Amino acid sequence: MRKLFALCILILLVSCTNYLVTNKQSTSKTISIDSTIADDSNINNWINIYKLSLDSLMEIVIGYNDIAMVKNDPEGNLGNFVCDLVLAFVKRELKDSLEGYPCIVVMNNGGFRSFLPAGEIRVKDVFAVMPFDNTLTLLKITDNDLLKLAKQIVEKGGMPIAGLQIVANATTLRQTFVNGKEISDSKYYWVATSNYLANGGDNLTGLLNPIKRIDTPFLIRDIIIEHYKLLTSQNKAAYARIDGRFRYE
Repeated sequence: MRKLFALCILILLVSCTNYLVTNKQSTSKTISIDSTIADDSNINNWINIYKLSLDSLMEIVIGYNDIAMVKNDPEGNLGNFVCDLVLAFVKRELKDSLEGYPCIVVMNNGGFRSFLPAGEIRVKDVFAVMPFDNTLTLLKITDNDLLKLAKQIVEKGGMPIAGLQIVANATTLRQTFVNGKEISDSKYYWVATSNYLANGGDNLTGLLNPIKRIDTPFLIRDIIIEHYKLLTSQNKAAYARIDGRFRYE
């Protein structure tokens, strides 16, 4: 009983305590970083250690191109090359995720910031093409959404694609094929794309309401690098051409 009485007294005292609240002002100061700030040799030495290591990694030769690969509309061999190797990667490494449904690849030319030259390909060449850390995303969509996506690709004047064949007349979609077959009613399709496009980039509304979404940890840039290494291990050079996967009639 005494303990209970003491506890009640303590609660009463705490509840009656007055707290003084004061206003505090914070101050800030802008420090300009310009030529007036002297270099710190210790920091520069620390940075150079990592820069030399990174530079050496960037210079590693990972493959060879028979021809230069550049982006273009409505179809470019760079887009064909990247989309084809991504599709091969998905079918090889993520086959079980496809649930037996067809898969296509859609990328955007804006994601390619450079080109892949003819001759030796170094790590830095791939980084120049794709400097951003875009990851691979899989989207399961309906046949209607795939047709909507194909129409938007036509309206944009073409986009890098694989597994998908589009026939257009000016800005009008005429025919759409997946792996050589016309789109079937009530059938699902997988779209392998970048997380940028999957998240609404380029306003591709055909991708915004997937039946299912799988966000993978794979950087598209790394998939390209590993593809070059695979070709090199097989004594093969990389080659891509314009094959009419998007054409006007």
